[in-house]
Amino acid sequence: MNNIVHSTQLYLSFLSASLKEMLIYRLDCIAGMISQIVTQLVEVIFIWITFQSTDNIAGWSFQQILLLYGVTLISVGISDFCFDALYDIGPKYIRQGDFDKILLRPVHPLLSIIGASKEYSALGYLGLGLFITVSMLIELAIPVTFILIAKIIFFSIIGAAIIGAINTIFSIASFWTYKSNEVIWTFYRMYTFAQYPIDIYNGFIKFIITYILPFVFVAYYPTMNYLGMDKYLIWLSPLIAIVLWFVAINVWNWALKKYRSTGS
Repeated sequence: MNNIVHSTQLYLSFLSASLKEMLIYRLDCIAGMISQIVTQLVEVIFIWITFQSTDNIAGWSFQQILLLYGVTLISVGISDFCFDALYDIGPKYIRQGDFDKILLRPVHPLLSIIGASKEYSALGYLGLGLFITVSMLIELAIPVTFILIAKIIFFSIIGAAIIGAINTIFSIASFWTYKSNEVIWTFYRMYTFAQYPIDIYNGFIKFIITYILPFVFVAYYPTMNYLGMDKYLIWLSPLIAIVLWFVAINVWNWALKKYRSTGS
């Protein structure tokens, strides 16, 4: 337990330093945020266009799907900000030889790497996600109580932890291919399937995003709870996050033992 607390404190210190470094380049930060907001607004427009020819998708109204979309963006924004450095393990740290320097630190290398994350454009996801979520809660006449706000904050962090764990698992590919960015991106983008009601997919897709890459626990089941559609599955999300991180850390430690320096 002491080790977990110490590691958490170190990670928050690294993250704080990254945030301060990020704020030095305010114009780049603002430009990145705006670009992400514009990109996501295009997807919102696509959803709106889809609803011009239908009243619902798998029983979900336009406002309900936008709520799901907003909740997803919050978790994605947090995850991108906290774990973006995973994409750099292969092309930056290992290929350029910087990983050897990290191994000399008295800190677990995974902690050093994710602590260096500073994807400021992810704040665009977070901001837009918060705006859409609050707007749709009001639009759907869902009482915005303290308990609901606390649940959204808690489960958004849990959702980000689930995404981070999945990305960490697939980042081990960098120890052999040096291309952690491409490998992670391939599996990470499957979260988009869970931005819509899963009943629109066939059994194979449902199985993948529920049991193999459990993105449905990032925002889909939490949103169902906020809408009063399901009371219980949301509480599996913390358990899923714990199990995934247990797997991620053990798999990462196993892959670390296979590491061989590039010699650069």
